[in-house]
Amino acid sequence: MQALLVDSPRSDDVRLQVTDRFHPATILTALCVILGVLYRFFALLWSSPPTNSDEAIMGLAAIHISKAENFPAFFYGQDYMGVLEAYLAAPIFALFGPSVIALRIPNLLLFGAFIVIMWRLVSELYDSRWFTLLVVGILALGSDRLMQNQMVSNGGYPEMNPAGAGLMLLAVGLGANRYRNRGVAFAAWGLIAGVMIWVDQLVLPYVLCAGVVLAVFTRKELIGRSGALLVGGTLVGAAPLIAHSIAFRINPISVLLNLSRGSEAAPWTDHLYGGLIFGVPMGMGFCAPGDCAPWQLWWGFAFPLLLLVGAVTALASIRQQEGNWRVASVAHLGLLIGAALTVVAYVRSSAAANTPVECSRYLSCLLISLPAALWPLWQLPQHRAGVWRMTAATVLAATATSAFVATASFVAAAPDMRDLARQRDNMNAQLDQLGVTHVYSEYWTCNNITFATNERIKCAVIDEGDLRPRVNRYLPYLEAVQASSDPAYVLPVESAANPLVFELLSTSQTAPTVVSIPGYRIYLPGS
Repeated sequence: MQALLVDSPRSDDVRLQVTDRFHPATILTALCVILGVLYRFFALLWSSPPTNSDEAIMGLAAIHISKAENFPAFFYGQDYMGVLEAYLAAPIFALFGPSVIALRIPNLLLFGAFIVIMWRLVSELYDSRWFTLLVVGILALGSDRLMQNQMVSNGGYPEMNPAGAGLMLLAVGLGANRYRNRGVAFAAWGLIAGVMIWVDQLVLPYVLCAGVVLAVFTRKELIGRSGALLVGGTLVGAAPLIAHSIAFRINPISVLLNLSRGSEAAPWTDHLYGGLIFGVPMGMGFCAPGDCAPWQLWWGFAFPLLLLVGAVTALASIRQQEGNWRVASVAHLGLLIGAALTVVAYVRSSAAANTPVECSRYLSCLLISLPAALWPLWQLPQHRAGVWRMTAATVLAATATSAFVATASFVAAAPDMRDLARQRDNMNAQLDQLGVTHVYSEYWTCNNITFATNERIKCAVIDEGDLRPRVNRYLPYLEAVQASSDPAYVLPVESAANPLVFELLSTSQTAPTVVSIPGYRIYLPGS
């Protein structure tokens, strides 16, 4: 984005920029960016977080794209969740073959883009090198939940944060008149927004807030050519959704509304606890894998209070400021409103009450608003003394400490994640050695087998309760397994379906051959 800046720097400005680059806080911030990327790179090599069946579906879509066999718009078996990650990984698959590492390389680059964009955005809005260091340092850390959101190709999560932050940064730059080629910037804003409309609607509160900032400060331009470029970019970005909706006669708004409807009614206390008190610290990376200790829940109480205080101070500053600082204040308020809308939408959902651990991923975008929430605390010591200064410093330190402790918990669990990956690799190697080409399994094992073997072994999903086909996202695999004369069964050792499969394959003359390996049992039909 530097290439789009308006005014050519004068000699004094150049010397100032050089000084800024070698400021201790700037050097430390750059170091945090590098360490954050390296941390995720080594986690990638260490098979952490472990892959899952949903990620395997994204990988299978990438395989089909790389071979020009199929060009899906959405996650197989759904009419939502665009498969941008599959398209990003497909060229890597074509060059080096499919693997979990190849599938996650684009996600690593997306994280790098996110943390650099946030560095620039925080610098633009708050003009404090040390505060920028604090925010970037926290974002460089990564708990289990954050690593799953940022590195696992489950659909939408790795790209949402760089897109949401990028939209706000573009809106601020356009509002402050900092880009030479404004037409390109407007078209880029529309393209990113359109892609997010296609990929995942969870980021829409931030798209909306960035759009309001853009409209407030560029409303005259939006009426003419710039508005046309923005709309054109949006249509291009959302083209896969539009084409899919036309081809299959699907109303995407109806799909979105159906997703937002709750399943079973739950007490409001469950919604509040799962969506706010537990969901916010878990979703923002302040908890250990799969669980929040009682002391870690403090962020669930502090975050809404910080949003409220930040909104009040932002409204006051907007009235007092002019020019580019007014743009920054409005953008700051937009980040706060985006966070509030995200939390409210999640608290109202059934997911917050029924599955708060796994569905805390829906709060992934709150990281974009982290600097807006922390800024009032950073400013407080400048205007207050004594207990207020101590309180602000304590909360800031507690925030950084909580993120660090959660990251340490993830690192401590990495060996177990590595062992899980080795068990899966061993299971796939055993199937190849046995000459198995068609298998049945439960959902969280099945698609991994097909992806890891590059479709040499096709797997169909069965229900663990009655062994009937269930949640087969790509039907050709089910058809191939059903057409096979001697499909095997593969189940985790703890699966309740193990006795059912043994009984199904047993006859009066023969019993199935059972191959037990660490973590799994393979059932071969008797001859």
